Amino acid sequence: MKISKPILLAGIVMLPVCGTVAAAPIYLSCEFNHPSGKPQIFNFALDESASTFGVFAPSTGSQRTSKGVFEGSKVTLNEGTVAWEVDLPTRVVIRDMRMIEKKDSGKCKDVSEEQSGFER
Repeated sequence: MKISKPILLAGIVMLPVCGTVAAAPIYLSCEFNHPSGKPQIFNFALDESASTFGVFAPSTGSQRTSKGVFEGSKVTLNEGTVAWEVDLPTRVVIRDMRMIEKKDSGKCKDVSEEQSGFER
C-alpha cells in the first residue's frame, strides 16, 4: 500500500496532538514546623491525569484521596476544614486550617511512590 506524501505529513504533524502521554503522578513529602519543635510531615500524591490529590499523614496512618484542581503550576484541594495549595515549581505547600483561621506553609521534596507511604 502506497501512502501519499501529504497524508503521511498530516499524520506526522498530528502525532504529538493525538499521542500525548499523561505525566506520572508526583509524590511529595512535606514538612511543617510545629510548636512542639518536632516537624509535622504530610505526604501528597498528585495525579493530574486522574485529577486526584492524595494526603497521607505518616504519624497517624491516615490516608485519603479526593478530586483536586490542577491549574498551571498550582494544585489545590479543599477538604472543607482544611485546604491545601501546592506550588509545583517551588515545592511549597500552604495549609489553610479554616476552623481555627490559621495558615502555615511547608517545604516539600520529591519522593518515590514507595517512600510516600500511599497504599494502592
